Amino acid sequence: MDAISRHTPSGAVMALAALAVAIWPELGQPVLALVVALVVHAALRPRGRALALTLSAALAWACVLALGWHFASDRFEVRYVWLYSSAELPLHLKLANLWGGDEGTTLLLAALCISLAAGGALRARVGPNLSPTAAIAAWLVLTALWLAPFAETPPEWLMQSASQGMNAHLMKPWMLFHAPLVLAAYAWTLALAEPALEALCGRPAPWPMLARTRARRAWVVLTAGIGFGMLWAFEDAMYGQVWHWDPVQTAVFCTWCLLGAHLHGFGGWAVGRRRWQVMPWAAVLAAVTIPLAMAVTRNPLLASSHRYVGADSWVSHVVLASILLLAAVGAGFAGRRVRAVRLPATDRGTQRLGMWLVQICFLGAAAIAAAQLLLAFGATALDLPRAEHHKPFLAMLANLTTGAELAALRAAFEQWDVDGHAVGRMLSLPLPLVAVGLIGGWYFCRRASARVAAVSLPLAVAVVAGTAVSGGLLTGGYQGTGVLSQQIVAVLPFLDAGLASGAYFALGCGAWLLASLRRQGARGVSAALPVVAIHAGLVLALWGGLLATALNSYTQHEIAFAGEPTEWVRDRHGFALRLTGLDMAPLRDGGVGTTGGVHALTRIELREPAGTLVDGQTLYRDSRAPPERYDGPLRQVCELLDYRYARHTATPGYLLQPLVDQGVWRTTQFWIAPGAVVESLAAGGSGGEVIVVVKTFPFLSLLWGGLLIMLAGSAWLAFRTPGRGGLTPQARPR
Repeated sequence: MDAISRHTPSGAVMALAALAVAIWPELGQPVLALVVALVVHAALRPRGRALALTLSAALAWACVLALGWHFASDRFEVRYVWLYSSAELPLHLKLANLWGGDEGTTLLLAALCISLAAGGALRARVGPNLSPTAAIAAWLVLTALWLAPFAETPPEWLMQSASQGMNAHLMKPWMLFHAPLVLAAYAWTLALAEPALEALCGRPAPWPMLARTRARRAWVVLTAGIGFGMLWAFEDAMYGQVWHWDPVQTAVFCTWCLLGAHLHGFGGWAVGRRRWQVMPWAAVLAAVTIPLAMAVTRNPLLASSHRYVGADSWVSHVVLASILLLAAVGAGFAGRRVRAVRLPATDRGTQRLGMWLVQICFLGAAAIAAAQLLLAFGATALDLPRAEHHKPFLAMLANLTTGAELAALRAAFEQWDVDGHAVGRMLSLPLPLVAVGLIGGWYFCRRASARVAAVSLPLAVAVVAGTAVSGGLLTGGYQGTGVLSQQIVAVLPFLDAGLASGAYFALGCGAWLLASLRRQGARGVSAALPVVAIHAGLVLALWGGLLATALNSYTQHEIAFAGEPTEWVRDRHGFALRLTGLDMAPLRDGGVGTTGGVHALTRIELREPAGTLVDGQTLYRDSRAPPERYDGPLRQVCELLDYRYARHTATPGYLLQPLVDQGVWRTTQFWIAPGAVVESLAAGGSGGEVIVVVKTFPFLSLLWGGLLIMLAGSAWLAFRTPGRGGLTPQARPR
């Protein structure tokens, strides 16, 4: 949008176009076709490129605004609005549906990419004959045109129902933040392709400052989007935890790591220097992963909790990724004979080595995740059977199902996804988890004092090695009372080693901060603090995530409930709980499947270990037909403990949301599955058994606190006023 604000006529164009498409939605497709023509012209011709991109950005954002107006005003004659919205939804969820489907998501991403391309064209005095940034934007807006976000709703659909409604899993406030943040990060990452390709060609100019800014913004916004996604997943039975290596999560993790490798290569970079191609390759590969992640989201081959059901645009995104990759190979081939730049004498060779090793660790982590994703797709293509250890609840559930339901269950468990256990094992080995902590700790200790680094590194290596052999907090604290695969239990000592190396990393950051205070006073601290916040926050988040995941614990209770408050039940986590009521109502919330469905709030009282009394409630929403509902407590427990089975049973009209008690030292989920009671009361019965599962996650607050600290530091570097200090430690004079 920065390009639009520089030209007031483009603002008027955007307002008029938005008004026209808002009044006459049938104009949306011709306007998008005009955007395609303008962006293609801008991509191929330098002359008038800035003007064409500015106008196309105005028209693209006009379409976004008009589509948002159609959602807000319940214009169900627009097919996209009919598919994802409902008149009963609150306004914020109606607007959030703008990015609830493939059509709107692609349109919004295209508008973001066009704006970035326009901003770059306005800054550039002489642009290349072919603008990769504009070409990428053209491809995306062409895909959006093909998806037809303004197409008319078929009359038979409108006769069937006024609208289809919103996916129940999306009816949360996190929908307002998670998706748009990820899309903004996608746009900034795609914008790295152009400077990266120029660098791979061997142009003698230094790495553009614009690439550093975009990479920093992409990384911080992507991290924020992932954080909101973690909050979302933690409150949904289809996930139940902050991370589980879903195929889409795995693809985005690759992007995050490649951006990290790219950001650690700016210091002292120049064309022709040793390993000079690594950083632009990391940037262009990060850009390649964006359309690949979008393709994974839209491709039905792998089992995933992230899915645009019925979307078939994944081919377009695969083609875009292939074109970018081929362009990078061609650019690298063209720049292979660039003469090396003579470097002046410097005493910072060891520091450059440290940054290079960190890049290797990030690239290694991305390669591990990408390899597992490719293995899953390859196994699906070859129709290979999944190993039995990937189906922990199948044998138990097979005894409860028959006929078509059993066949569907077996098919769901045979569908491949990413082997998260394998990814966890490989990441927990010395490379990259332990290595990043040791290298980072040594690097910052070296920035503080060469003597401190020389003394501390051998001690840290000894502590980490001893921890890897004998174990530490995770190994000693593990009691087998939670949901954790034995494949991960076997590598708990290596995870402990990762915690120890992370502690060394944090101590190194602290040592450098103190050294900066001693050398330069408050000025040195202000320059060092954002970098320290990023790395120390990352360590805290890692500690919190590993402790919460490895030391989680759960208990389950079956409570007879007939509508009256039950007796107090003592949980071994120190809680006493009882159910006090169940409020049932027909579904009129605007979600999918409102006909014949039920909306239930189970009221619960908790007496915490400290004696505090807490009132809360959990949400149960179900639009499935009675034969598909649960007929016993065992199924409900399996759903709450295994996200694979929860993913199989979940539909767009089903939702189970827990009561979360967030504490400093532990976070507790109270999952209540009242399906049997709801069916009994609906049929005129007196109630039944309610399943209550209590899951605790120690030190999860460290994850949220670490993310906030890390985001604060990285946002300061990414969005500060250019040219006002804040250089990375490797780029500042000593």
